[in-house]
Amino acid sequence: MGEMEIMTWRDWRGRKYSRAVNLTLDIRALRGSPGFALLVVAANPHLSLDVIRRWLASQGVGRSLSWIQRRRWLFRGPEVVESIGPKRNADGMDDRARALMSQYATLSLARMSRLLSENGIRRSREWVRRNRCGAHGDN
Repeated sequence: MGEMEIMTWRDWRGRKYSRAVNLTLDIRALRGSPGFALLVVAANPHLSLDVIRRWLASQGVGRSLSWIQRRRWLFRGPEVVESIGPKRNADGMDDRARALMSQYATLSLARMSRLLSENGIRRSREWVRRNRCGAHGDN
């Protein structure tokens, strides 16, 4: 038997319930199921995309490199997922840019972007649109 965790909760009447939740899985029993390829990707984060693709093909499950890549991020920790792609506030000037934008709140997006550039802060019109009026890019 694999590792289990006990989950407990109370319903709206106050009755207490508990269930055992499995934290380990033997995927051999799921060979041939629709989710088998996804489980192989989850169980093998240490393997390269090509090795996973080759192994799946040897098992009769054809998946493309792009299919594997598009799903692999689901099983990586937040430290890996957040390190992929552009970094927020990479130059550390977001606060300075917002302070400058608050002084010139009536400028157009293009003119605001130009004003920021003239002050050594490179930001796009889209960044200005998302961050003006205290939105802080969380749209």
